[in-house]
Amino acid sequence: MRPLLTLFPLLALSLGVLARPSGPRRVADIPAPAGCIRVELAPGSYASWLRNMPLKPDNTIRAHDGLEVESGFYRVLAVPALPLLFRDDLEQCADWCFRFWAEYHRDAGRLDRLYLLDYGGNRRPFPNSGKSYRSFLRWAMASANSHSLKRGCSPVVTSDLIPGDMLVQNRGGGIGHVSVVLDACRDSAGSRHYLMGYGYMPAQEFHIERADSAHGPEGWFTLEGYLAYLERHFDYGRPEPRRFR
Repeated sequence: MRPLLTLFPLLALSLGVLARPSGPRRVADIPAPAGCIRVELAPGSYASWLRNMPLKPDNTIRAHDGLEVESGFYRVLAVPALPLLFRDDLEQCADWCFRFWAEYHRDAGRLDRLYLLDYGGNRRPFPNSGKSYRSFLRWAMASANSHSLKRGCSPVVTSDLIPGDMLVQNRGGGIGHVSVVLDACRDSAGSRHYLMGYGYMPAQEFHIERADSAHGPEGWFTLEGYLAYLERHFDYGRPEPRRFR
């Protein structure tokens, strides 16, 4: 008997079966540069969760008003399949760090251990907040920013960067910028390369930026290459490596 989907191609198309994209479905599916292997990550960790985060079938970035974001300098490698939670101009670069951290705890069944930060960088536990998951995220996104991540998260040595680590730029508490490591690999000489991404203003979906050949191999950044990229595009101060603990 012929398979049902070959007998009914229109039905298959309506179900998205024949139209399924051939590109990467998860961050882990993005090929590492030739000769590189991904760094080992602990199963069930935040870093592993980010590596396995699903991706949209296309590279469109939507803003909080639903319109497609057109950027003159983005080189989009992929867009995580996490639509914005709110219609307000709220979910920007630092807010995506809170979103990823919270979504990991929810998916892992660890909401009893979830904390986010207030503006001063102080930990605010979700279980003690009296808020729903969604309202707790809205509170953090409205109250905290890159300054909060710089003060409240732990410093990390750049040679130890793994998925989930952040490069935080903030000079004095006002506007800043945060980039997130989505994955890391190393070549035969031990040099590391990274998938890097960020949200931006106005509030918009997070995207993974594609490195050009001047900043890293095959779409992945070297650390030096990404620092040069930030210096060119985001004048918000020296990038400080940080990690949620």
